[in-house]
Amino acid sequence: MVANQRCDTGLEAVERLIREKDGTLVKRDRTEIERDIATYTIIEHDGVIFGCAALYPYPEAKTAEMAAVTVSPQSQGTGDGEKLLKRIEQRARLLGLDSIFVLTTRTMHWFIKRGFQPVDPDWLPDARKRKYNWDRKSQVLVKKL
Repeated sequence: MVANQRCDTGLEAVERLIREKDGTLVKRDRTEIERDIATYTIIEHDGVIFGCAALYPYPEAKTAEMAAVTVSPQSQGTGDGEKLLKRIEQRARLLGLDSIFVLTTRTMHWFIKRGFQPVDPDWLPDARKRKYNWDRKSQVLVKKL
């Protein structure tokens, strides 16, 4: 298992992993993924990418959003999600951040079991609050580092 900070060669794999299927993840087109590929951390086994997550820092608020968190169905339950979370936490600490947050509509329990706490959407950094989709009704969860 390798947790890479960047996955420049894995653009297609990341795109396939986060492709909209059931409304869990926010839709991202190829251009957006390509633009943001340096923000992704991946989990791979024997050259096959099984999971990814992006980290979007908000340094003025000393926090970052962990987004597009996904692990392939065949890898779920193997600890890859925890490995991704640990690597994202490590990256956020290296950036001098105090917390990370996620917006979720369906997997709140997974994050709460790993130390995230629910907060009001008004907690979000101003730049992120302006982009918050109120129709989606995502829960905002924060983890102190």
